[in-house]
Order: sequence, then structure tokens, then C-alpha cells
Amino acid sequence: MSELKILKENANCNIHDILDILEIPYTDKYVYLNGPCPVHGGDNREGWSWHIQKGVWQCYTNGCHEEYDCDIYGLIMAIKELTFVQAKNWLVKSIGQTSTREEAKEILDQVSNREFINQTMKATAKSKIYDRSCLSKLSYHDYLEGRGYPKDLIQKYQAGVGSGNNRYMSHRLIFPIINMSGEIIGFTGRTLIEDYEERKIPKWKHNNGYQSSQNLFNINFAAPYIRDYGTVILVEGPLDVLRLEQYGIHNSVALFGKSLHKSQMTLLMSVPCDNIKFALDADTAGRSGVKKGMMMARALFGVQVAELPEGKDCGDLTAEEAREIFNENLCEA
Repeated sequence: MSELKILKENANCNIHDILDILEIPYTDKYVYLNGPCPVHGGDNREGWSWHIQKGVWQCYTNGCHEEYDCDIYGLIMAIKELTFVQAKNWLVKSIGQTSTREEAKEILDQVSNREFINQTMKATAKSKIYDRSCLSKLSYHDYLEGRGYPKDLIQKYQAGVGSGNNRYMSHRLIFPIINMSGEIIGFTGRTLIEDYEERKIPKWKHNNGYQSSQNLFNINFAAPYIRDYGTVILVEGPLDVLRLEQYGIHNSVALFGKSLHKSQMTLLMSVPCDNIKFALDADTAGRSGVKKGMMMARALFGVQVAELPEGKDCGDLTAEEAREIFNENLCEA
């Protein structure tokens, strides 16, 4: 893979930042970024476009793209009046050089959005459906009440502990995972063992066979609110969802971790959803997850990032903090 190809794909992934550096005004419109042509200075607000998936630009009013290459190099050459080599060097200084094979593969994987919709719709396996009678095996536990979650909310999500001591999900508070059709497709459990880290016990565990990358916790309750707002709030885990629900914020879903997957984006598109607001934990891993998720999601959604207090997750927020961060998503009591 050539150095120029790697650099171009890196630039395509960061096109919003590059257009900001070049001071090019634009608006997001599905897979396009539209605005007046920055080359000849037109005033038609949709006279120029950048196609996010293809990584090319076009001037509809003056044909400026015909004089230059229509990729990122040609755009820089046209605006900055540079040679190809100068444009390449400008790009390196602006976004850095990606040179390793591993980094190049990651970039190319992230820009594969141009084909992912059909692929993921075909590849997503049918989830196993569980009879709702299995919920009778779960018993109420006061763990969440001790953390300030109201009992009626816990009962709404039908969380409880299972019977038996030597079972796969023993000593865990178990949540059923329900799809948009109201069917139980799996279970996830939070350990109740306080010294789980010292004992190297996973904090969260799913039932055997459950594919978390293809589903979203709370999508069954959140879907109507996502449609109304046009926006989904992405959090990491079920307790983050419950905290926001407690404060009257009903359009959040949990990723079961810090990574947004293609199948999850396909699911959000089926709701449908226009915008994604990332609200992952305010730590190093959470910020990394946000950065990677945004690079994937920008081709299909408007993207925003919620500013959480340093070191906190949504489950730690007070009512006042949540209302300040998500005030546009509050529902009237």
C-alpha cells in the first residue's frame, strides 16, 4: 500500500477537521458535505459537495473539480494554490503521517462504510429468542437501590438475580436484553462481588452465545424517543441507561462496552436515527472509543460528543449534571 494512498485515506477519515482547517463552510447532509464552492468563491449554498464515502469533491456551478483532481489532494491544490508535492506536505503537517501496515489497515477498515450496510444486513445472525417465562427465575435484589436507583425503575427493566450458586451467571444482577419487537434475545449480568477486580472476575458477563456487537441495550424502550428527537445517546452499559432514564432522558442505548459496531449502526438506521451523541465514560478508553466511533458514524449520521465531568460515566451523574448535559433530551414528567 503506497504512502500516498494511506495518507489520502487518513485524510478522508478526518475530512471534517481538514475542512475546518481550510476554513471551508459546510453542512452535513447524509453522505455529503455541502456548501458554497471554496475554489471560485461561489455563493450557492449547495454549489459544492464532498462525498464522504467516495472521498471526492465536485463544484456544480463552475466545474472547478474538472481543472484539478477531485480527491483531497486536488482540493488542497485548488484552494491553497499548491503543487501536488506541496499539497501532500501540507496534509502531512495538518493531520500527521500514518505509515505502519497496522495503522493503514485500521484506516481502510474504518472507511469501509461505503459497503457496510448491505454486508451487515446479510451477515447479522438471527438472535435466539427466549420465552418470557424465564424471567420468573429472577429474584429482586437491593443492589441498585443501594446505589440510588428507584425500585420501580429496576422493576421496569426486570433486573434480578438467578437461583443457584454454581451457575454461569451466579452472583450477578441480570438484565434481560430485549429487541425492538419486544423479544428477549439475551442476558447480561453485573457482578455483585465487591472485590471482583482482585479476584479477576469480569464486571459484566453475557450469556453464552449472545452477540453484543449486533444489539443495543434499551433499544426497545428508546426507539420511539429516538425517532421523535432524531438523536440517540450512546452510553457504555445498562446502569448508564438506567441513570438517564431516572432523570427523564429516554433516548439512550448501551453499546455493552466502548466500541460502536457496524451492525449496531445498521440497527440505529432502522429505527430510524439521524444523529448520534456519544456519552461514553470520561476516561482514556472512553475517549478512544468516541474517536473511533465518530470516524465510522460520520458517513451516515450527524455526530456529537457529550461533555461529561472528567473521570465520570453517565451512571455517576447527578440529576443537575445530567440535565445540563442532556437538557434537549429531557421529557416532561
